[in-house]
Amino acid sequence: MGMDELIIKLRHIGYIVKDMDKSVATFKKLFDLKDEDIRMLTADDTGGAGAFAFIPVGGTELELIQPISDYFKEMTGDPPEGINHIAFLVKDVEKAVQVMEEKGVHLGYITKDGIFDTGGIKLAYLDPRDTGGILIELVESKE
Repeated sequence: MGMDELIIKLRHIGYIVKDMDKSVATFKKLFDLKDEDIRMLTADDTGGAGAFAFIPVGGTELELIQPISDYFKEMTGDPPEGINHIAFLVKDVEKAVQVMEEKGVHLGYITKDGIFDTGGIKLAYLDPRDTGGILIELVESKE
C-alpha cells in the first residue's frame, strides 16, 4: 500500500502567530466567520504552553498556533510567524509511518520517539530534513 492509498485529504495547515486575538479577528473578517465557527484552546487550556484556534476555511482548517511557554517555543523551533506545518488525514498512521520510513523519511523532532495517541487521534510528525524542509503531520482520527 502506498501513500496515495493512505492519504484521505488535507486535514489542516498549521500557522504560527504572535498575537492570537489579532489573528483570529483578522481571519473572522477575511472569511466572514462568527465566534461559534472557531474552536479555541487558550493558554489556560494547555497549561500555559500555547494557544490554538481552529478556523474552518474552504473544507479544511487553519490551525493558528501561538507558542507561549519557553518549552513549547523550543519544541517548535521558535519559528517566526507563518506556515509551520501541513497535516494530512490518513487511514492508518502506523502504516503511513512505515511506508515513509521505507522511503527514508523518519519521524521528526516533535514525535521523534513514536506516534502520539491522544485517545481521539493518533499523530506523527515527519522530520523536515527528510521532506525537503516541510514539516508534515500525519493524523489518524478515531472520530
